[in-house]
Amino acid sequence: MTFNMLQISKYVKLICCVAALTACSNAQDATPVSSFHASVQTLCGQTFIGRVISQDPQDDDWRKEILTLGPITCVSPDKTSMALDVGTDKSRVWSLEIMEQGRALEFKHAHTLKDGSPDPVTNYGGMAAASSTSTHVVFPVDQESIDNFRENGLDASVTNVWSFTLDANKTLTYELRRENREFIAEFDLAAPVQ
Repeated sequence: MTFNMLQISKYVKLICCVAALTACSNAQDATPVSSFHASVQTLCGQTFIGRVISQDPQDDDWRKEILTLGPITCVSPDKTSMALDVGTDKSRVWSLEIMEQGRALEFKHAHTLKDGSPDPVTNYGGMAAASSTSTHVVFPVDQESIDNFRENGLDASVTNVWSFTLDANKTLTYELRRENREFIAEFDLAAPVQ
């Protein structure tokens, strides 16, 4: 079978149109939370230094420490894990997981005790709020976490709201807010340590 230049040109145009339609379809499938998660996954394999920037007196101990986020790990295309070290304390891991075909994003905190066993207060967090954007995602506390907090005498935490703000190639900011509580940590994305 031979093709002349006109036929080849038509096939090339057809392939380009299909590719453009596919790209448009994929762009339409993206949601704010899936776009945010995809941006976080571009950081996988890297580690970043951070610091507490809020002024709540109960965070004085954390303010004295270097915060280390990472290495950020792409567990799968839908899940990202981020170890959080506070000085030499390596007991915390954050995770983000895409759910419901990209329409939902879950945020969880995992904590271990000094011996490496799970802390009774672990695996808490929530699902991204509908108001979230591709650069700022808000996670109100979920019912499972509320139950865990109450079981462990942490009633003040039942109204927790966590958030991440991503300023590409500059900073990743983590916040915890509730009545009479504001914690903000900022990580420098411009200077990965590995």
